Amino acid sequence: MSASVDSSVVNGHIHADQARPPFVEPGLLPRSGSECLYLVPATLAEWQQSRRLHAEEWRGPLTVEQYLGREKHIFSQTLTKDGKSACWILISTRLPPNSDGTRPILASCETISTDAYIARDGVLHRITSHVIGSVFTRKEHRGRGYAGRMMAELGKNLETRQQHNGGRSQFTVLYSDIGQKFYSQFGWKPFPSTHIHLLPMDHQAYQNASQLFPNVSDLTGDDLQDLPAVAVVEQDLLVHSKQQPNTNFVTIKPDLAHFQWHHAREEFILSALGKPFPKIKGAIHRPTGIAIVWNRVLPENTKEWQLHVLHMIIPPGLKDSSELLKALSALILRAQREAATWDLQGGVEIWDPADVIVAAAQNLTTEAHDKVEVIYRDEHHISSLRWTGPGEEDADVVWLHNQKYAWC
Repeated sequence: MSASVDSSVVNGHIHADQARPPFVEPGLLPRSGSECLYLVPATLAEWQQSRRLHAEEWRGPLTVEQYLGREKHIFSQTLTKDGKSACWILISTRLPPNSDGTRPILASCETISTDAYIARDGVLHRITSHVIGSVFTRKEHRGRGYAGRMMAELGKNLETRQQHNGGRSQFTVLYSDIGQKFYSQFGWKPFPSTHIHLLPMDHQAYQNASQLFPNVSDLTGDDLQDLPAVAVVEQDLLVHSKQQPNTNFVTIKPDLAHFQWHHAREEFILSALGKPFPKIKGAIHRPTGIAIVWNRVLPENTKEWQLHVLHMIIPPGLKDSSELLKALSALILRAQREAATWDLQGGVEIWDPADVIVAAAQNLTTEAHDKVEVIYRDEHHISSLRWTGPGEEDADVVWLHNQKYAWC
């Protein structure tokens, strides 16, 4: 179960300077290619300042103080605590410190160290990868190439960061909200980024539709630890690798820590907004073990609130099962009902849907939603991967299970 939300954090009672850090006057800003620029880990005070800098753009429905509290909360989760997450800032050694002793921040980002997989030649390799997020440059410092310098430095840093026995990272990932070109310059190549969208479903429509499909059971946070998400993905990687031994099949490990991180995020926001605790985290078709894990995504515009499917679990051996399609349809239907229950007007979004999931969603079509379209993202949430494993640029890499759980 996700950690409980500390009400003092919700109310913004954290130790942080109330003001945004000062910007550097244009005449004092160094060139992005200057040797005086370094990418360094942020201090706690600098971490807080980095949050204040991007709060106005990313806080959504929260106040600035609540946003700072949310960030503190989600970075105390299993996925991110104990050195697994890091805040990086680009600084200049030629600029004087701020009055509080912090260093002027030219650009900032975060990384999360995470378990991942590569399957090749029929062998599964368990590795440490990094997910990059919160890439940000304040508006007063934009247009000078600082984000590019930061990403170039970060790419080199992550090749060896937290690797065992002096090894080298095989790949790192990020999700671009600024198109496909910028991050590609620094090695993070865009990968197919797809999703399907379904409308919320009211109670009566759900009652009518659900009679056509098998029963499914709700899942709480405590139930998620019993799901075989990791074992299913490991086996799927091996199957693909044995069929195509010269291809590198990769993915981020879909473990409980990832689910709990997303749930901690939604729980904090809903608590801050005075909403009930979101007890239901997914659903399962018990006869087959097919399951769905979701969370609620709550941007500033309430019309854009959505239920996002974090992960779909389809045990092996069910691909030819007559129950598969109906069970998947029942689970997707349950997600649509949950979206309506929470007034998530933006509906349900499922990333990287397999053909069978698209077919199952198509089973639920109505006059209002007569065709399920696979949407190819090319501007926002673009899955991007920097491969530094064998073969480098010439390597054949396929990202499997590229679902929302890995996003940060």
